[in-house]
Amino acid sequence: MIDRREDRVLKAFTGLEGGIVASGSTCGVVTGGALGLALMHDNVLQERGIAAEAGVLSLIGEYFRWFEESFGSSFCRERSGVDFYTTFGQLRYFLPGDRVGKCLWHLRGAMRHLYTYQEKDLPGMDMKAKEIQGEPIHCAQAVLRGIKDRTGIGDPLLERLSFIFDGGVGLQGGVCGALAGAVMGINLLLGMNIRDTKYFQTLKAFVVGHINLLLDKPIGEPEPFGVGKNIVQRFREEAGATECRTITEKEFSDWTDFQKHISSSDKCTGLIELATTEASNAIQRLI
Repeated sequence: MIDRREDRVLKAFTGLEGGIVASGSTCGVVTGGALGLALMHDNVLQERGIAAEAGVLSLIGEYFRWFEESFGSSFCRERSGVDFYTTFGQLRYFLPGDRVGKCLWHLRGAMRHLYTYQEKDLPGMDMKAKEIQGEPIHCAQAVLRGIKDRTGIGDPLLERLSFIFDGGVGLQGGVCGALAGAVMGINLLLGMNIRDTKYFQTLKAFVVGHINLLLDKPIGEPEPFGVGKNIVQRFREEAGATECRTITEKEFSDWTDFQKHISSSDKCTGLIELATTEASNAIQRLI
């Protein structure tokens, strides 16, 4: 739908499958769709900054709500009804095929719906920069920048578009942006370059990754799921949850409301630092 290939950003999204390293949080079809909407409007984002960010977040929120209304939930754990961190859960997902088939059906429906967004105007463009005091804070972006400063691993486009995770993806209370930033940062190094990977290599990586979810000591070389599950576990231990709405105990009405919260929340600041440190340490052990 857009005349560009952003394979490095796509690589960073490897770990978002299954609701963030298969942990059951926000569905990868939702986070992937959010990224697609941001890419559709990247030129406007670069030209208009804050006003365009608010508009894109509004579109993402609309897409998020459509997904929940159409498919019942935006959380992988609720839609699939399985726990990928158990052997039974993985077997039930693939056999006899109804669960994985449903996900493919939802993917098809989401893509058909996203296709219509090419004709939509970007809302919120009347917003003025003076409505917010100081530089905006984006939790995923803050983590990605911290990882780059500490490890040298980063991507400017991914950083710029990572505001889509504000307030739990389009301000809807899904997966915390700090956690998403940590997982994406790791996958800039470990993620799959899916367009240039042969089918059987992709299949092998998929199988090994899901086996590693079940093991205390992952097999093979370091890969997204074996490394990422430790980040998710550490984050959940500290935050008590992986979703923004549970962590903050808030529902954000708009872009400005979120900025007021994130700029004054010691808890969010602490989780950004935690996510940055855990991801950076994991990367430094690998490079």
